[in-house]
Amino acid sequence: MTGILLKRDQVAPGINILEFELARGGNGTPPPLPGQFYNIDCGGGREHLLRRPLSAHSASGFADGEPRLKFMVEEVGWGTRSLCSLMPESLVSMLGPLGRGFQVPNEGKPLLVAGGLGLAPIFFVAQELDRRRADYDLLAGFSIGERYYRVLSDLYGNVEVFTEDGTVGRKGMVSEGVGGFLESGEYSAVLACGPDGMMEAVAGHVERAGVECQVSLVSRMACGIGACRGCVREGRRGNTICVCTDGPVFDSREVVWMSRRGVGGPIG
Repeated sequence: MTGILLKRDQVAPGINILEFELARGGNGTPPPLPGQFYNIDCGGGREHLLRRPLSAHSASGFADGEPRLKFMVEEVGWGTRSLCSLMPESLVSMLGPLGRGFQVPNEGKPLLVAGGLGLAPIFFVAQELDRRRADYDLLAGFSIGERYYRVLSDLYGNVEVFTEDGTVGRKGMVSEGVGGFLESGEYSAVLACGPDGMMEAVAGHVERAGVECQVSLVSRMACGIGACRGCVREGRRGNTICVCTDGPVFDSREVVWMSRRGVGGPIG
């Protein structure tokens, strides 16, 4: 399907929100669930064949036949720089929605945890909870205050911000704050997305607290449909898990984290 770029907003240095309208009403494609992703063609022809997987940041208008999608994109390489330089009315080919998204709880109070660009799917979860008028807390971590995403203040849930430089919110890593919040015993589930080290630390806190935890893994997904097997990693039951099709959202107990593979320890 084809997305028509409506607008591009720079929300922090090197980070943009791209909003697309799907041409021809998306040809009946269903709306994404929070945590699902799209494989985006960045252009470039034969030199840049691989698409870039981007989690949906928000979705609207599907029920009215005017579907729109937003993506949070950081300029880190040729493909993402190309996307972030597009002008309004540019046409972009995309495949999706792909993968398994979050199971957003229908009851209880969830704790949402986001680190860096992991905020994109977690923000989508928060919007869904807002739509249901459900109670939740959201912990968002940023490396520096300049990367703080100000639209967080528009959410109805309680938002706590952590920055490593201490210029916005609490000083420290967001994973360090999770243990303290879980001590209250009020959360029915934890939903998290961010760097692997952050999610491993969060999963450790959650397992000690005996709470269900869903994590959205970040991986290089070349095809997005499980054909290339480029995003396969080890599962805890001795199996292999394909991030793009079995996930990207998993029960944290299904994942073998980096320290358990003997490569290093958790961060946070």
